[in-house]
Amino acid sequence: KILSTKETIAGGEVDRFGVKLTNSDGTPAKGVEVYFRVEGSGKGASMKHSRLITNDAGEAVTSWKLGKETGLNYGSIEIRDTRADITPRDRFDVRSIEFKVMGMNKWALLVTLLGGLAVFIYGMTLLSSGIQLAADRRLKAILQFMTQNRVMALFAGLITTAMVQSSSATTVMTVGFVNAGLMTLRQAIGVIFGANIGTTVTAQLIAFRLENMALPAIAIGFTLMLLVKNAKVKAFGQAILGFGLLFLGLNIMSDVLKPLRYSQEFISWFHKFDCTPGANGVMPLKPTLMCILVGTIATCIIQSSSATVGLVQALCAQGLINFYTAVPLILGDNIGTTITANLAALNANRNAKRAAIAHTMFNLLGTLYMFVLFFVPLWDGKPLFLGFIDWVTPGSVFSEHPENIVRHAANAHSFFNIFNALLFLPFVTLHEKVCMLIIPKTKEDRETVLEYLEPKLLNSPSIALEQSVKEVTYMIRKGQNSLNDACELIIKRDESTIPKILDRESVIDRLQSEITEYLVELSRRELEPVEARLIPALIHVVNDAERLGDHAEAFIELHNIMKQGELFFTNSAIEELRELQQTLNAQFSALYGTLEAHDPEGAKKAIHIGGQIYEMIKRFTENHVHRLEIGECSVKAGVIYLDILAHIERVSDHIVNIAERAEIILAVVGP
Repeated sequence: KILSTKETIAGGEVDRFGVKLTNSDGTPAKGVEVYFRVEGSGKGASMKHSRLITNDAGEAVTSWKLGKETGLNYGSIEIRDTRADITPRDRFDVRSIEFKVMGMNKWALLVTLLGGLAVFIYGMTLLSSGIQLAADRRLKAILQFMTQNRVMALFAGLITTAMVQSSSATTVMTVGFVNAGLMTLRQAIGVIFGANIGTTVTAQLIAFRLENMALPAIAIGFTLMLLVKNAKVKAFGQAILGFGLLFLGLNIMSDVLKPLRYSQEFISWFHKFDCTPGANGVMPLKPTLMCILVGTIATCIIQSSSATVGLVQALCAQGLINFYTAVPLILGDNIGTTITANLAALNANRNAKRAAIAHTMFNLLGTLYMFVLFFVPLWDGKPLFLGFIDWVTPGSVFSEHPENIVRHAANAHSFFNIFNALLFLPFVTLHEKVCMLIIPKTKEDRETVLEYLEPKLLNSPSIALEQSVKEVTYMIRKGQNSLNDACELIIKRDESTIPKILDRESVIDRLQSEITEYLVELSRRELEPVEARLIPALIHVVNDAERLGDHAEAFIELHNIMKQGELFFTNSAIEELRELQQTLNAQFSALYGTLEAHDPEGAKKAIHIGGQIYEMIKRFTENHVHRLEIGECSVKAGVIYLDILAHIERVSDHIVNIAERAEIILAVVGP
C-alpha cells in the first residue's frame, strides 16, 4: 500500500510518503529495506531518508520536500527484501516504483500568468501603434476610399484592423471619426462589422505556433528602433518588437499553464465550466452561461479580446479546457471587447455614442443567436456551429485526444464574426435606426465648441491636420455669420442679432483656445516636414479667424452709439454697406473654395476680391466726404460710418491673410 502522494504547495513537504507492506497472511511485513530517491524534481527537492526498514506495522515512512516551483515532482521507491526467515511466497522483490506529486505555488503562478499577459498586451499595443504610425497615410487613404457602400465600409474596417491588430483600436478610432464628423454613423457600423473580422487575425497568427520567432523579432525590432533615425523605419521596428513581445508573452502564459494539466485541484475547478454536451447532444445551460460571463468580465477588465482569446487558446493547448468550453468563452470575449468603444464615447457627441452602441448590439445579438444554436444538435449529434468548425478545420477536435484544438479555437473566433457580419450587413440601415431610437436626437439647439477635432486622431497626424483645417473653416464660418448679423444690426437696426453675435463670439474665443492647444499637442508628434510647417500657419489662421468675431462685436458698440444719439445713415450709405457686405461674402465664398474644395484658384480669387474691397472703401469714403460737404449726413453719423468701413477693411485683410497661407494648407490636405 502506497502512503500519501497528495498534491501540496511547492516547496512544502509530503509528510507521510512511503509504503506499508503486508505478508500473504495479512500480517505486517517487518524488517524490509526500502530505498527512497528524488528523480529529476525541481530545485530544492529532497527526501528526509534515503533508506528505511519497515517497522512493526510494516511501514517505511519519510517526508518528501518538493521543489520550489510549480510542477510535477518525481520520486521512486525501491524495496529489497533480505529477510532470511520467510517463505519465497512472502518475499518482496520490487526493484523500483515511480511516483509523481504535484507541487503548487499559486501566488507565483498567478504573478507569472499576469506578467505573461501584460507582455502579450504590451506587445500587441506596440504592434498596433507601430503599424498606425508607419501606415498613417495608408489608413487615411483607406478611409477616403470608403463610401456609402456598406460592403466597402466593412472591408475598410477589416483591412484597418488586420493592419493595426486591434479591433479596440479600430472601433475607438471609428468613434473618434464619427465624433469628429469624418464618418457617418452608417459608415461606422460597416467599419465595426469589418473590425470584428479583422481582429481574429491575431488568433490565427497564434495558431501558427510562431513562438520560436519571438526572440529574433524582439532583437530585430529593438535594433531598428535604437539605430535607425527614419521615423517610418523606427515605426516598423516598433511593430516588429511588438510582434515578438506578443509571442513571448504567449510563451510565458503557455509555460506557466502547462503544469496545471497534472493538478487535480485545477482540473476539478475547470470541470465546473465544462460545456461538453450530454447524451442528447445539447450543451449544459449553466456552464455555458458561466463561460460567456467569464469571457465578458475578463475582456472588460483587460480591454483586449485578442489577449483573452489568446489566453483561451493557451488553455486549450495545455488540455485544461476542451473545444466545447472554449467557444462560449470566446463569445464572451467578443461581448467584453465592446467596453473600450463605450468608454471612448463617454465624452463624445451623441452620434459617436450611437457608434459604440452599434458595436455592442452587433456582438450581443451575435452571441445570442449562437447561444441558442448550442442547444440545437444538428451536426452529427453536435451543436451546429461547433460541428461546422470541426468540418472545415483539419484534425478531429472531438476525439479522445483533441487534434489541432488551437486552430479550431481561432477558426471559431473568425467564423463567428464572419457569419455575424454577413447576417447583419443587409440590415445596416435598420441597425442605424435602432441606434437612433436608443440614443434619440435632442431638441437642444446650442452651439458646440469643437466639431471636427478628436484627441484620438493625434496618433494619425495627417488625418488630424485635415480635421484641423475643417475646424478652422468652421470657426471662420461662425465669424462670417456674426459679421452678417452685425451688418443687419447696423442696416436694419435688428437687435435680435445681438445675443447671437455675443454667444458666437464666446464660442469663437473657445475655439481659438482649444484649436491652438490641439495644434500644439499635435506638433509634439512625429510629423513630415510639410506637416510641421502647416501647424504654425494654422495657428496664424486661427488668430485671424478669431479677429472676425471681434470686429462683429465692435458693431454692437457702434449700434449703441447710434441708438443713443438717434443717428441714422443716408440711403446711399446703407446701399454702400450692403454692397460691401455682399462683396465680403463673395470673398468668404472664394476662400471656402480653397479650404473645403481644395481649389487653389479660390485663394487667388479671395486675394483679388480683397483688392476690390480696398478700392470700394476708398471710393465710398470719397462719397461719404461729398455727403458731408452737401449736408446729407451728420458729422457724428459720418464718424461711425468711417469706423464701419475701417472694420470691414480689416476683416477683408484677415481673409487675405488666410488665403495667402493656402499653398501650405493644400500641400498637406489637398487632393
